[in-house]
Amino acid sequence: MTAPSDTLDETETEGESVIVTERAAKEFRHVLGEKGLPDDTAMRLSVKGGGCSGFEYLIDIERNEPDEFDVVEEWHGIQVVIDMKSEFYLNGTTIDFNDGLMDRGFTFKNPQASGTCGCGSSFSV
Repeated sequence: MTAPSDTLDETETEGESVIVTERAAKEFRHVLGEKGLPDDTAMRLSVKGGGCSGFEYLIDIERNEPDEFDVVEEWHGIQVVIDMKSEFYLNGTTIDFNDGLMDRGFTFKNPQASGTCGCGSSFSV
């Protein structure tokens, strides 16, 4: 579920490993503000083994400069950094933010996932 302003056509996403919606970028900037961090602090996306489905999604605050093993993209004014290993699992994933009362948080729509857990924070391939 994305808002009309988050609609992307294929030409906008071609060659991108992930898609971060405007709503997710806005929430990330909100978190940075709450922590007193500058707006140019990057979002680090990664995948690690674990969770009830085999792999877990992680969103972190990246305070270091990207290195040669990172893929760097920019979405809605935020820098997104992904290590190459995680990029393999995240390729084509859309990161959004749900601000509903029952399931508030970042969401991941991963076309490579063959299964997900009930909470949506882990997946299998």
